[in-house]
Amino acid sequence: MAPDKLSRKLAVLLHADVVASTTLVQLDETVAHQRMQNAFREFSTTIENFGGCTRELRGDALVAEFERASDAVAAALAFQQANSARNADLDDDIRPWLRVGISMGEVVIADGTVTGAGVVLAQRLEQLAGNGGVVVQGSVVETIPARLPFEFDSLGERELKGFEQAVRAFAVRLEDGAALPAPEQAHGAPAARRDRQRSGDKPSIAVLPFANMSNDPEQEYFADGMVEDIITALSHIKQWRVVARNSSFVYKGQNVDIRDVAQELGVRYVLEGSVRKGGNRVRITGQLIDAESGTHLWADRFDGDLDDVFELQDRITESVVGAIEPSLRVAEIERSQHKPTDDMDAYDLYLRALPLLQSMRPQQNRQALDYLHRAVTLDPDYGLALAHLAWAYEERLTRAWGAYSDDDTATAIDMARRAIEADRDDALVLVLAGFVLIMIARDYDQGLQAVNRALEINPNIAFVSFLGGACLIVSGDPETGIPLIEAAIRVSPGDPNAFFFFASLALAHLCCGRYQQAREQAMRSLRIYDGWDTTWRVLAAAQAHLGQLDDARASVERLRGLAPNVTVSGLRERWPLRDRDVLEKILEGLSLAGLPDADETTRSGG
Repeated sequence: MAPDKLSRKLAVLLHADVVASTTLVQLDETVAHQRMQNAFREFSTTIENFGGCTRELRGDALVAEFERASDAVAAALAFQQANSARNADLDDDIRPWLRVGISMGEVVIADGTVTGAGVVLAQRLEQLAGNGGVVVQGSVVETIPARLPFEFDSLGERELKGFEQAVRAFAVRLEDGAALPAPEQAHGAPAARRDRQRSGDKPSIAVLPFANMSNDPEQEYFADGMVEDIITALSHIKQWRVVARNSSFVYKGQNVDIRDVAQELGVRYVLEGSVRKGGNRVRITGQLIDAESGTHLWADRFDGDLDDVFELQDRITESVVGAIEPSLRVAEIERSQHKPTDDMDAYDLYLRALPLLQSMRPQQNRQALDYLHRAVTLDPDYGLALAHLAWAYEERLTRAWGAYSDDDTATAIDMARRAIEADRDDALVLVLAGFVLIMIARDYDQGLQAVNRALEINPNIAFVSFLGGACLIVSGDPETGIPLIEAAIRVSPGDPNAFFFFASLALAHLCCGRYQQAREQAMRSLRIYDGWDTTWRVLAAAQAHLGQLDDARASVERLRGLAPNVTVSGLRERWPLRDRDVLEKILEGLSLAGLPDADETTRSGG
């Protein structure tokens, strides 16, 4: 593994923290976390608009770097002004107020993370600020041009923990009646923003205002509202960095070049579209573009009537987000495949592992484990890598693929719990970790708790909806799980993981004794991908209960080709269906289909 790349330089550092975050969480954990994360996403976008770079975002704190002190102060004041307005609109006490500190000093940058005395000083200054306040170091004040409309109120010489000499501190505010300076419209993206795009950070996307192709100016509100809904829904997917509405709507009504827009906003992908009305019908088109190559990754159109405009907006938003999420994922995997192996960071290693995991093959699974272990070595708190690592172990444990470590079971459970601790606000992390806790630890209560939180955070990710439904099926509630899986199929019909969806739907119907529906859904899964042993297992049981014994025996042969060690007794031990009566009925079907009931089995499929 290549050593970490270190660089030292003088920089302007910004540190932000949520005031009394523990108190907010105690009022309502879910709402508090969501509002804090939304605040930090807005702040990150503001930082980038002013030429800065968010270097670290964790829990209730943010660290950013700027080249110029004036940009840092302007970004901080712009965010605080917008955040005050948002908080004023809330009708409860869960209001995420931020404090901001800004300093100048030497920093060390390693793999995109910035450390050093400058960061610590910014944090100490931030602690001097009030709710919605900004405090800066004296040397910061000295570098800011007098023409800018900032007022600096001296807080005197302050003794700060960890610093031998007192530091001059100033509270900064906007001059009365003055307007905030706009971000400079420099040619191309600022240097810090370009560095961010090269660093392997989150893939970034901007949603441009949809063009109103009707002769009806009143449809403008419909198009704008729908775009806002799409931006909001995409912002809930933590894997993507989404440019805020205020930035992308600068291009409203303009005939723009996508590559120029992407460079100016510092994004890799752009979603654009149009709205056309005819009578009471409306047609919406959308297309997702890779701005670096100009490639169209996805395009579709949606038709509806305006009788219930809000329901139509919701349906289109759900469809667009559900469709482009897997398209973006596939594009990112493809991009990572072309990156030199000695230049891969934790995110690239995670991307390399994804298609290997989804192939459901033992050798590919081992390669995925190798990649994911390297990822968590680089970033021990990388929730996505930890969750997928737990899932990779679950694959091996439930399919008799042989041990990878000294204790795969303990490692899988440990990785799942670490993933939840690392990121309690990422729906994909939570649903994967919950799935592993159910499948391996048989901890149905904690597993479902994680799954339910994932579904609250973002049900628009098809994989989250599907896996949430699968967890409910295994936990003994197939009727509740079915609508979740059907939602995944509806919002992402072309998803590369769709074979998972139909196979799980087949299992749900099998558990409910609806054998014909189970057979039909299993066949749909196999038409997409016939290499997942679970599908053949479900199909064979359904066929046997339908009296189709010749077909059932043929399905068992295919099953044993994929999982040679699978037996009835092994499934009884390893298949964690909570309702054991249901499990015995399924095993009865597999026994009728000719699956051996050998006691000498080691481990079998799950």
